[in-house]
Amino acid sequence: MAARITRDGLYRITYGETPGLTHEEYLARQPWKFETILPGHPKRDEYKVISTSPYRMHQRCAPKFRVGRVLLVADAAHLCNPWGGLGITGGFVDVGGLYDCLAGIWDGKADDSILDLYSEKRIEKWRTIIDPISQENFRRVSDKDPATRFQRDEFMQMLKKGESDEAFLKELLLAPMDVRYEFTQHYNDAAKKE
Repeated sequence: MAARITRDGLYRITYGETPGLTHEEYLARQPWKFETILPGHPKRDEYKVISTSPYRMHQRCAPKFRVGRVLLVADAAHLCNPWGGLGITGGFVDVGGLYDCLAGIWDGKADDSILDLYSEKRIEKWRTIIDPISQENFRRVSDKDPATRFQRDEFMQMLKKGESDEAFLKELLLAPMDVRYEFTQHYNDAAKKE
């Protein structure tokens, strides 16, 4: 993945590597990787590397996001590969949901049991939406037979259908919004218990 991140031409480039190499070996292979995978096959003297950060990909989720007064959120709660930005998206949504829970407690509209619900619902969203999509994105970019990927990839076929069906495309692109959960719907529970 090569994504332009500044207007003056700075790119972030993410690619897979052979596991188990040393940091020095990864750095030594980087020019060859860029020449192999990037359009135009740039030579080492045609670009400047600002920084490198080898990253070991993970797909994992904590069994609980709340234990007593300790709450987990974002990367402390779950990790996934960078293909598709679902880790950061899930983290943002975690923070928003936790804010709603804490605000409800602060305002007296919810009791602290809403924090158990936060844990339950955010784990559910990770397991049913974030993890499956993230793993499929990884399989998509590391496919051993990319020439036939379209024929085997229902999501890519759906995107193709969306090129000529605007309503379908809108529905498809809004589907990831399901990663959210509206915790404020539980605010009245505290008042009902009193």
